[in-house]
Order: sequence, then C-alpha cells, then structure tokens
Amino acid sequence: MSFLAKLERLCAAFIERSFAKTFPSDLEPAQIARKLVSTMEAQTRDDDGRAHAPGSYEVFVSPADYERLDEHREYLERAWAQLLRDLAGRVGIEFDDGDASVRMSERESMPLGAIGVEVAGEGDPGEVYRLHTIEGVPPNGVYSIERAARIGRAEESEIVLVDPSVSRAHAVVEVAAGEARVRDLGSTNGTFVNGRRVNAEALHDGDELRFGNTRMRFERR
Repeated sequence: MSFLAKLERLCAAFIERSFAKTFPSDLEPAQIARKLVSTMEAQTRDDDGRAHAPGSYEVFVSPADYERLDEHREYLERAWAQLLRDLAGRVGIEFDDGDASVRMSERESMPLGAIGVEVAGEGDPGEVYRLHTIEGVPPNGVYSIERAARIGRAEESEIVLVDPSVSRAHAVVEVAAGEARVRDLGSTNGTFVNGRRVNAEALHDGDELRFGNTRMRFERR
C-alpha cells in the first residue's frame, strides 16, 4: 500500500470513529480533518531517510462557520491533533516541533463553507504584536503576543489585569497567519474595540480595546 493510500485509509477510519456520532449531520469537522491530513502529507519531506513534517497547523473558517463550531472548538482541536499524531506514528512521520497541535480561527476573507489550513508560523517572523495599557493597573504595561494571550483577573492569564470590572477569563487575543483578533470569553462587562462592544473582531495597529475599566492599545510593528 502506498504512503498516501495508507494515510487516506487511516484518516477515513479515524473520522468514522471520532465524528460520526458527534456530528451526524455536519460534515465540516471531517472535511477539515481531511484537509489537515492532505496538508501534512504535502509538507512531508525526506531528511536523511526519515520522514519529517511540521506539527503545528492553523485552520481558518468563515466567521459564520466559526460561530457554529466554536462550542466544540477545544474538542475538535484535540481530535484533529490526535488524528495527525496517530497517522504520523503509523506511517513513520516525525514532527519538527516534537508534537502535533491544531488551532481553529475565524478569518473575515473566508467564504462560508470554505476551509483554509496553513502551517503555523508562516507569517512574517519579524512582526511584533502587543497590547499597551493606556488606563488601568498595572499602568503603562506592555504585553507581547505570540500566538494567543488570555486576558483576565485569573493568575493563569497571560495578561493579568487588576480590575474588579474585568472577569477572571475575560477575553483572548489570537494571532495567526499575520492576522490578530480579539475574542470575548463571555465576560460580564464585555469587550470593546474603538468604543464598540464585540464578540470577536479583527485588530489593526492603533485600535483601542477596553476590558471592564481597563483601556489598552493594540500595536503591530
């Protein structure tokens, strides 16, 4: 059996096992799984007689599809990553990063029903994304964002805000393929971009964000 045929057979079995009961009338998770597998296969290369492939992937869908799938996002990301691990282990692929990971994000430019898969970190490595505190505690804080930064009062947040009007898990800023987005995590007092309350919003250099009574400026350099 050829390399590609074996991948397809294993992929089909995994999809049947993982998604058939959970998503009986929704094919998108299975379609995304196949797209991830084909991307991994296309990126696989032979180094000194051993197969290597990137381990970290970004999945992009339209805002409407993201809203529909977001309830199951964490489960899907784990399931897709496990699919890549299973297939890689069975056909002898080693991951450049040592393990597989998948993150799903929304992208404004994606049409409804379309799927985009990219190797993580393919954007401009010289770009810097950060949040700069304008008003709040700690004052004048500057926080760099690599892939994702959770914002809230909880100590496990990447950006901890000392503000009683901020929820423990308030929002998250995510960076993928050269785009940054802020997403509210069901906070009590909401997340605002340039004075407008949002659930999720693309960010541009100079945008002002407000979490509770804390104001921050998004900077992209």
